Order: sequence, then structure tokens, then C-alpha cells
Amino acid sequence: MNVKAKEIDPALLQQRDSLHRHIEAKLADTSLDYADQLTFIKNTWKEHQKHLAAGVFLLLEYREASPSSDDPEPYFLLIKRSATVAQSGDISCPGGMLNPFFDALISYFSTTRLLPLLRGEALNYARRRDSRTFRAIRLFLANAARESWEEIGLSPFNVSFLGALPTYSLRLFRRTIFPVVGLIKHPWQYKSNSEVEKIIEIPIKAFFNPGNYGRFYFQVDHSWQEEDHFPSYFPCLILKQKDETEEILWGATFNIITNFLSVVFEKSLPMVHENTRKVSKTFPRNYLKSRNLR
Repeated sequence: MNVKAKEIDPALLQQRDSLHRHIEAKLADTSLDYADQLTFIKNTWKEHQKHLAAGVFLLLEYREASPSSDDPEPYFLLIKRSATVAQSGDISCPGGMLNPFFDALISYFSTTRLLPLLRGEALNYARRRDSRTFRAIRLFLANAARESWEEIGLSPFNVSFLGALPTYSLRLFRRTIFPVVGLIKHPWQYKSNSEVEKIIEIPIKAFFNPGNYGRFYFQVDHSWQEEDHFPSYFPCLILKQKDETEEILWGATFNIITNFLSVVFEKSLPMVHENTRKVSKTFPRNYLKSRNLR
């Protein structure tokens, strides 16, 4: 049976400032595991079984849905990973591996006028958490901002921090993702580096349309599927492009976004069921490049 999600208020989506404040307040009440996860990761470094940490930016932007539309609506701004990096072809949030020295240095200035990454109500909300969590939020916000500048040319002065989401640990890689949420203030010219094939924008409302969901099956010539006890399929969002091709959003980024939407809008998302459309993909040979299994 096709389960339809509750409709979200279109007025809220079109009111940028109201949505901004709404997201900040909802994320302020979200339980975070940043401090404990960071402690665990640092301990693995001492034991020479290095587990990696990555800060990513879940970015929201406002733009017109079509040339004939006068009402801007919020979109997620994501990237498609190029063939030069691991997990090539996947859609992901801008971001990357933590650089303990440089990111700690950037985080030191993140609440100052020199680099006001964390300010306003988001800063007040973050400071109400315990000191370890607050420091970890600053660290991974700096991490995500640095990587977003390198990958797509997003200036840290052009994004407002809205809050943080719980961490997400990957199954195929010894890696934990620390997602932070940001609102892009003004349009800018993307400057993608070699790690990015293209920019992909997805309207928030696409996630509340049951017809956009699918069951994702993948094909590989490796044995790691059986070794890691993978499920037979993953829920995904099927994105039709202007050229009639399709992109598949699945895995970590799919879970980060759907968790964000559940927290912010407190509404159930469409269910993936046995009659949902099936899609498949064959992974390129370098998909597991630099893979470190647990």
C-alpha cells in the first residue's frame, strides 16, 4: 500500500526568515553525540587503528522553482563525486576529512568578527550545550566550511550556520560523518574542484512526494557485500534531470537529509514498500578507493 506523507506548510517554505528560525529552534533541541564520537575517534588514533572523521555541510538555498515562478523555495545543494575520488558517482554533501590542526585553528576564530561562522541564535543555542559538545560543533563547522570552500568555492561569509545533526557512521569505510546545517545567503558562481563532477539541487518538497522514492540495488564484482552483511536493497530518492537522465540519492546523504526533515518538520516521510520502483547501478572499480574496513 502506498503511504502518503503529511503535507508540509508551503507558506513556511516560502518564508525564508521564518524557516531559518524554525530550523534553528528544532536543531537546538536535537540530541548530539559529537563529543563522545570525537573521543572514540581520537582513541583509535592512539591505538594505530585510525578511524576517520569528516565534517559535511547540509546546505539549503532559496531559488525559483521555474522561470515562471515568482516564489523562491528551499533546495538542498549537493555535489556528485567525480571519478577521481572514492565513492565516485555518489551524491553527497560538500565536506571532507577533518584536518585536526587547520580546522582547530579555523574553529578558534569561528565566533569572532574575523570569521563569523557561528553567531546569532545558533551560537546561543550551541553554547547552551555542554562545553565538549560546543567545541566539537565549532570544530566540525570549521571542517565543513573549509572543505566547502575547496570543493565548490563557497565563502564562509556567505553561509549562516543553523545547527548540527547527529553523526552518521559509514558501513563500508572506517569513517564517521559530522553533519552541520547551513543556509546560503546569496547566489554565487560555483567553482568546483576536481573532486566534484557537478552540482545537484533538490527541492525540499521532493522528499514528501511518494513517487520519487525507490529501492536501490547495486552490482559489484567484489565480495564485500556478503562479508559486510549488506541488506538486499537501500531506500533511495530518484531524481529526474533536465536531460531526462536520472540520479540516485541513497546511503549516508539520503539518511542525513531524511533525518533532518523528520526533526525539522515532525512529519513522516513516504514509506518504501515492496511495490516501490526498483533501480540498480553498477559501481565503478575505484568506488572503494582508500577503503578501510572496520
